[in-house]
Amino acid sequence: MDISHLVRNDTKIHNAYTVLEDGSVVANRPMEIHLPKRFVENGMAVVSETVWTSAVLGLVIPGECYAPLLALVDITLVPLSIREAAIDGVQYLILEFGKGDTLIENLDVLQDPNKPHQYYLEFNLYSKKPWYMNKDDLTSLYDYAEYECGGKVGSSPQVMRVFNSLQFRDPDNLDVAYRHSKAMLEGRPPVIVGLNNSAMLIDGTIPKLLGGYLQDNTLAAIVNPDTKVTDLEEIIKGVPK
Repeated sequence: MDISHLVRNDTKIHNAYTVLEDGSVVANRPMEIHLPKRFVENGMAVVSETVWTSAVLGLVIPGECYAPLLALVDITLVPLSIREAAIDGVQYLILEFGKGDTLIENLDVLQDPNKPHQYYLEFNLYSKKPWYMNKDDLTSLYDYAEYECGGKVGSSPQVMRVFNSLQFRDPDNLDVAYRHSKAMLEGRPPVIVGLNNSAMLIDGTIPKLLGGYLQDNTLAAIVNPDTKVTDLEEIIKGVPK
């Protein structure tokens, strides 16, 4: 399925549905909702007559535009039909809705304080970002956690942004953080890697060998020798300040 012609337009997507007084959401025109098929496999979605899913979804007006729907909650969708399609080599469920159909059964949902952990595994640790999310969506994913799921993620939003800064890498050299890259100055997007990629994200030979993934980290230490001594290495070696 080719999505390259779709442009992001949050305003147009917002105008394509209406929230009713009973808390349900109906479509004002034919629409699609995309969600990765792996959500069914990892417990983030259940498909039956309705679709219960984590709210990390792509709302699409076919042939025109899209926008993400992101929240730390589970919602129930009521599609007219469901089909599968491959997008950038990943299988997605395409939920189809006609004008006047119910998109979301009810926006009054239960808060789940454990929800951020599931999102962290999927989008931060393993970096399985759906096609409709960009880097800004990822950095703001937990900003309203206290309101959406009843529990904060870190003492402030900046905590998760530190993790994001490690995930974002220079597209020209993955060993360089995006914040230090020429690509950021030019407005080019970063390559987003998982936080489990310790060989790429950890500086210094000793910290790499002290952590997990020993085989990967040893190879990384050999291929990319140190150019500076880290603070941790100075402490271990007993180098005076």
